[in-house]
Amino acid sequence: MSLDGRPRPAVERDSAPWWAALARHELVLQRCAACATWRWPPREMCNRCGALSWAWEPASGWGTIASWIVNRHSFSDAFASPYVVVAVRVAEQDDIVMFGSWAGAADGSDLHAGLAVVAGFDDVSVAEGDDPLALLRWAPAPGDAAPPGGS
Repeated sequence: MSLDGRPRPAVERDSAPWWAALARHELVLQRCAACATWRWPPREMCNRCGALSWAWEPASGWGTIASWIVNRHSFSDAFASPYVVVAVRVAEQDDIVMFGSWAGAADGSDLHAGLAVVAGFDDVSVAEGDDPLALLRWAPAPGDAAPPGGS
């Protein structure tokens, strides 16, 4: 995949480890060291207990569709339409919703709320000397597979 004139994601202090993990095809989330609350988006302070210590931990890569949008109008020549952006409620904690592209039908006709999905990665070609880059992509979960913990 190429960005083909599309803007690169903004990588800043709090999200840099997440982008680096995506480039390695790993999905990670911050987890508070004091109260064990999962956090997304990444940030300095825990919104539950106020602690300033955390660790990046592997996420299961499972979730369910919370919502989606089908973009049918190109707002830039760099984006072909239609394209689908999904909001996924991750299995680790139901108040965490992550966004990503959809690996299913380009028109979203195969989506419904509550659909089980798994994380995938789209490698993006980058200029020589740039850090590797991957984007999060969600796909329908295999029909007979169950998410961790049975949720």
